[in-house]
Amino acid sequence: MQKKWVRWFLFATLAIVWGSSFLLMKKGLRTYTYDQMGALRIVFAWLLAAILSVKDFKEIRKSDFWPLMWVGLLGNGIPYYLFPLAVKHLDSGLVGIFNSLVPLFTLITGSIFFGRNFKPIQVLGVIVGFSGALLLLFPKLNLEVNPNLIYGSLAIASTICYALSINTISSKLEHMRSIAITGLSLSVVGPPSLVYLLSTDFIDRLTTHPLGYTNLGIAAFLGMVNSALAIIVFNQLIKMTSPLFSSSVTYFIPVVALMWGAYDGEQLGFFHLLGVSTILIGVYLVNKRR
Repeated sequence: MQKKWVRWFLFATLAIVWGSSFLLMKKGLRTYTYDQMGALRIVFAWLLAAILSVKDFKEIRKSDFWPLMWVGLLGNGIPYYLFPLAVKHLDSGLVGIFNSLVPLFTLITGSIFFGRNFKPIQVLGVIVGFSGALLLLFPKLNLEVNPNLIYGSLAIASTICYALSINTISSKLEHMRSIAITGLSLSVVGPPSLVYLLSTDFIDRLTTHPLGYTNLGIAAFLGMVNSALAIIVFNQLIKMTSPLFSSSVTYFIPVVALMWGAYDGEQLGFFHLLGVSTILIGVYLVNKRR
């Protein structure tokens, strides 16, 4: 019972923290470009996670190298650049909705690449979930190229990366401490992101923009709390439960994201509500055991 209480507490905490990330990205973009925000988030997450996991660096196995590489790139590197770009062009609440596709892609990639099995009800869930995503990509039920399609697709690509990372952790890195997985995988993308960041006009933006230091603080919070600490908790949740249960934290991320978006003045339309409801029904079906 105690373990069950702990896993649900971690589950709810992650939903609140990650659901707030999209609005924080939006605020940070007042000063920095989308790629600078991505790099800042990775660098701050890497610095904290590396400090917390420093003793694990000497215990890494040769067989862990490629799984950690993939987790670093797919679980942190690529999504942290794509999500800010999507948030730059779409409402943060809408981008948060796309994040709820993670459980669907966890099931699909788990079946294709990791030998996990589909059940008929889960296949139905995947179809329903994709239908919800299409409602958001094509809000007027046409096939015209529009910002929802272009930048929403970037958010969806990020969820596929997350799904592959989750399955990799579950199948290849189960023997490692969650702190070690976080610190070692972030060390794959942290140093290159720092080098890239310093090659941009980041310093100029920091020192001349009126909100430069405020939004640097937002980026630091995103990196250290919403990334490093949250990923440590998430990796622990994967080890305590299952990839599908853990990825289902995205049930509630869009709800939190939409609430923050509405608070910030973003408009909620019928297709937002219909899309998120359809996706959540799909995720529910994917998680049914029978």
